[in-house]
Amino acid sequence: MRAASLVTFTLVLALAACGKSDGDGSGNGGGGAAPAGATKIGAVLPLSGATATYGEETLGGLKLAIDEINAMDGPKLDLTYKDTKGDSTETAKLVGQLIQVDGVKAIIGEIASTNTLKGAKVAQESGIPMITPGSTNVEVTKKGDYISRVCFIDPVQGAVLARLALNDLKKTRAAIVVDKASDYSVGLADAFKKTFTAGGGAIVGEETFTAGDSDFSALITKVVSQNPDVILVPAYYGDVGPMLRQAGTQWQGIPVLAGDGIDSPDLLTLMGGYNGDVYMSTHFSADDTAPKVKDFVAKYKAKFGKAPGAMSALGYDAAYALYDAMKRAGTDDPKKVKDAINAIKGLEGVTGTITLDENRNATKDVVILKVKPTGKEFYKRISAE
Repeated sequence: MRAASLVTFTLVLALAACGKSDGDGSGNGGGGAAPAGATKIGAVLPLSGATATYGEETLGGLKLAIDEINAMDGPKLDLTYKDTKGDSTETAKLVGQLIQVDGVKAIIGEIASTNTLKGAKVAQESGIPMITPGSTNVEVTKKGDYISRVCFIDPVQGAVLARLALNDLKKTRAAIVVDKASDYSVGLADAFKKTFTAGGGAIVGEETFTAGDSDFSALITKVVSQNPDVILVPAYYGDVGPMLRQAGTQWQGIPVLAGDGIDSPDLLTLMGGYNGDVYMSTHFSADDTAPKVKDFVAKYKAKFGKAPGAMSALGYDAAYALYDAMKRAGTDDPKKVKDAINAIKGLEGVTGTITLDENRNATKDVVILKVKPTGKEFYKRISAE
């Protein structure tokens, strides 16, 4: 195992001296003390801040999976999780703490790509496997061979959204609204543009905003003036929801497309009854009738009293991917577990069949949901090409 960077290690020592940070948790998936001899694993998740619903859902999926795993024969897992507050610097710091102070042998997280990119650097330098459930930016796994994911990547997601616009919706003039500071938003927009223009579509305008902006009125009017027949907003629910609410009738005759960044239970409240056509690409639908999905939904509802979202399913699959790798490796040695993770082929998850390619990215279908003021409805499943 290579040593973490000096800066990271200094931050870790400071944290250790102060005790555990707010939002820490540990235990057997929330079901009491971990079994004797269980392998310590960590999770870094946004449990507060602008993307908190992602962290809460992912943690629910992790806890359910770990309860099941620890009731079976095979490796046992002892989970310690940290709240990144949705911040990239905090993510890197907490990854270092999990490794140097808590002694974890593997890490699951983060969700937002910008945060995962920072944390992945520390995990790679330390020789600790890190599986992200939901970071789709293509650069994430380029941090090194200890970094993998159980989700599809933005080139796949962006291409699917472009094909949806061209082939299903028969649209050829796209306006794009991008969060200029988000790796996720920029990467998804670039992937969409490549496929959309190659298929004969035209990008009629590209506007930018900064996460946390409160007034989108000028942006909304500018987009309308470009006369698009489809609008792509590859951003997170905390911004897209208010943007749609403010757009009101100005955008209602134009289909809006977005990625998995808006797949949050808070979206419907934030969009305030927006009644235009909104389509999102995502990883999972609780309405899927596949037996494995129905079983997962029933167990999740029984444990948490509500239906699981996409991040719940991805957290569940990430835990089982780690369990599968440890079982095949026959050890919790980080290097051997890393090799086993990278060799995952045909693992049946609730988000689909997971096979990691040579870049440790999951190849799988993309689910399209249609968003209505009353909820999200399954629209179709589109294969990656």
